Amino acid sequence: MKISGFIFFGAAFIAIATGLGAKDQTTSAGLASADALLRAGDDAAAAKAYEVLGLQAGAKREGWRQNNWGLALLRLDRPAAALEHFQSSIEADRANYIARANLGAAWERVGDLTKALDVYERALELIRAENFGRAGGRPEPEGDEEVRENLASAVSLSPTVSALEKVSLLGADQIKIALGRAGELLNAGRYAEAAAAYADLGRTSPMQREGWRLNNWGLCYLRLAQPSSARERLEQSVRVFPDNPVAWNNLAMAYEQLGMSDKAEDARGRGEKMSGAGTSNPQRLELVRLKLAFAAQRKRWQAMHR
Repeated sequence: MKISGFIFFGAAFIAIATGLGAKDQTTSAGLASADALLRAGDDAAAAKAYEVLGLQAGAKREGWRQNNWGLALLRLDRPAAALEHFQSSIEADRANYIARANLGAAWERVGDLTKALDVYERALELIRAENFGRAGGRPEPEGDEEVRENLASAVSLSPTVSALEKVSLLGADQIKIALGRAGELLNAGRYAEAAAAYADLGRTSPMQREGWRLNNWGLCYLRLAQPSSARERLEQSVRVFPDNPVAWNNLAMAYEQLGMSDKAEDARGRGEKMSGAGTSNPQRLELVRLKLAFAAQRKRWQAMHR
């Protein structure tokens, strides 16, 4: 199971303003509640909450409802359903480059790389234009190209390796039951709970089963937008079970989200070779380049808004 990068914008764009009427305040509270569910990883409940809220007054407010609704569906591995919501978000607010990037991620998950490339390219154009305007027409700082190519080369792993080494004390039948429960949580989109379940289980055997536990644990963190934590688990997964193309592809996604382009390309190539896909797809490599460029512009946008 693979995952692409996607972006959530919530409360900062829907804060209750002074002087809003009671109905507007209730609506804003409802949006904030739905956003809280999305942040907590309860994607099924979040998707339902955005649906119940209904059409919002104001193009930007409706645009963010549709974007976040689509994001919940994308995290639930329903990219085809997410497409219409990201498209509706863009129609509500044509300048919303976040929704465009998420639409690109959805097209990638559906398997249409041509549409994903087109959408990501437009998202990159929009965010570059905004950054250029906010910078008063000044060019990007020197070194941005290097940053764009390897945004997180110096990212260090958090001190959780010892947790990965804990040996499970459960018997064989208990391990099967525990893995089944963790898998149900993952499939239900309850990623924080699933991650805790895989952590509590501890190291298993044989190596193939342990590799899948670590892969699924890492996938939870990818879905929770925590690529550094995902990277730790997925690197460990391919160490103990190197013949798993799914783990290599997920590791490529983690590297990609961290901006580690060389490592992402290498991991993706290994996964594709194991899957019988042969040499790397040129469209896939171009998509990685666009994602990294977009991530660099997002970092610049954030820096200018501090």
